[in-house]
Amino acid sequence: MAVPLTPDEITTEWLAATLPAELFGGGRVTGFELSNIGEGTGIFGEIVRASLTLVGGSGPDSVVVKMACTEPANLEVAKMLGIYERELAMFEHVLPDAPLRVPDCHFAHHADDGRFVLVLEDMSTDYVVGDQVLGATLGQAEAAIDAIAELHARWWEHPDLAALEWLPSGDAPAYRAAVPGIYQAGLPVLEAEWTDRVSPEAIDIARRLAPVFEELLVRNAQGPHTLIHTDTRLDNIFFARDGSNDVAFIDFQLALRGRGVADLVYLLGNSVPTEIASEHWERLLRGWLDRIADLGVTGYGFDEALTHYRQSALYYLSGAMSLIGTFDSGNERGAAMTEAYTTRSLQHVVDIGAASEVP
Repeated sequence: MAVPLTPDEITTEWLAATLPAELFGGGRVTGFELSNIGEGTGIFGEIVRASLTLVGGSGPDSVVVKMACTEPANLEVAKMLGIYERELAMFEHVLPDAPLRVPDCHFAHHADDGRFVLVLEDMSTDYVVGDQVLGATLGQAEAAIDAIAELHARWWEHPDLAALEWLPSGDAPAYRAAVPGIYQAGLPVLEAEWTDRVSPEAIDIARRLAPVFEELLVRNAQGPHTLIHTDTRLDNIFFARDGSNDVAFIDFQLALRGRGVADLVYLLGNSVPTEIASEHWERLLRGWLDRIADLGVTGYGFDEALTHYRQSALYYLSGAMSLIGTFDSGNERGAAMTEAYTTRSLQHVVDIGAASEVP
């Protein structure tokens, strides 16, 4: 049976044959209805919810199907960076034993043309996804940082990191070939179209960074190394509906071997409202350091972490440049996400004094 590679190709027969029989306690799938749940939240994938019609048995009434993006420019970058293969490898080799709540994977397939399909647990019954446009509350940021710290501590300078040959570092050849060019493509757009939304100080830092961005990329990829999510923006984080501090993560396409502090920067820099991030970022950084120390990480102090935090904040300006200069944001919600991401991340480099780390 042909594996669908776009939502339009999904059939009842394929879902019935693909989903594990034990998932439904002897029941069977006899129909489904699709709804787009990823529109305006990501640039590298199509994500739909399949609401299932079942006969007999019992089990989940929906699953999430994730596929490659359809925008040609986005798809080209995704293939060049190998991010689809990386997420499949994460579900196969790392996530089943990770100290994170992640969706169960029911089916995974990598196509010969580089596209993919994942069928995942729908966590929406027990969790609600964050809203990057609205931004995280301080409590949500604290809960997410506590959760991701467990992943960092588990893999901190772990000898098995080297065995994950499919997991690149941030200075891998594909990143050195792609990311500086993405940065350079976005800078003229920033200068021409964003001066009414971004401070002069932030634009000055962005200009200074342009000729030395590859040097920054190499610096930012140095140790100490752990396994990092790398895309810890709020649209990829779920919070328990029962009001507990239980947090779940999705989307591991950009996972890297890198500095754990980068996951804090990415969350605080683009998914937390500027007024909250500017007041609390240092306290949250110190809290993360205390958390990983409690979990067994030694020899990593605040001064070193602060330098790495600032370097990561500068590096992640490439994300803003990609959104405004390279990628198709898709729709009105995608445009709002681009606005929030860009304005917050550029202001964050000012608020944390990151200009001191421009090479």
